[in-house]
Amino acid sequence: MKEAQQTSARALRNFGLVAAATLAAASIWAASPPEEAYLLDAGMWRDEVKPSIHWPTDGWFRLQEIDGAIDVRAVQPADSGDVRPDALFFRQPGVALKTGVRPTYRYSIALKEPKLGQDYELKLGKVNFSLRVESVVKGMQYTVGYAGQSYSYVLGPYDAARTAVRAVADLDGDSRPDFLVDVEDASYLLLSTQARPGHNMPTAELWAKAEENN
Repeated sequence: MKEAQQTSARALRNFGLVAAATLAAASIWAASPPEEAYLLDAGMWRDEVKPSIHWPTDGWFRLQEIDGAIDVRAVQPADSGDVRPDALFFRQPGVALKTGVRPTYRYSIALKEPKLGQDYELKLGKVNFSLRVESVVKGMQYTVGYAGQSYSYVLGPYDAARTAVRAVADLDGDSRPDFLVDVEDASYLLLSTQARPGHNMPTAELWAKAEENN
């Protein structure tokens, strides 16, 4: 009987320790929840991030489209200089982009308005990849294939009717295609290093657009 009581006491003590650890972890998470990925336009960067002390100051990358390429630069809100209206700014903790001029898919004009249900066989550098865009119940489904694997994303609102591929380039330095995609009024960044075979969430979404000053 005494042994049974000791066993029960140990079990209750261990349960209490586990519960206390769980509560402590929950408290820590609530105090400092995981940082999210940001994809901002030039207006948001200029009007909200640069003059504020509440935004993160490190880990930002500027993506700026130039002729046949995307110029990727590491930046901080305190940096001086003008920002082009079409620039985008990306940040996700632990995710770094390959800085410099990153060549885009040579015939990207053909993807500006991809034909729904058509299979595209493409090449970026030495990497062959495929792309298929379809209208599905929950939005626009982008399916990308390379190296024998398929990666899909469902983007945009349920009633999405318009989509465009803004650019295809190796932005994260793994020699595989990454995408900047527009669906209706939203923009999405799809990084290959963050993708797994099957269904994926976009790396980042441009969730707000600042109005440009006249």
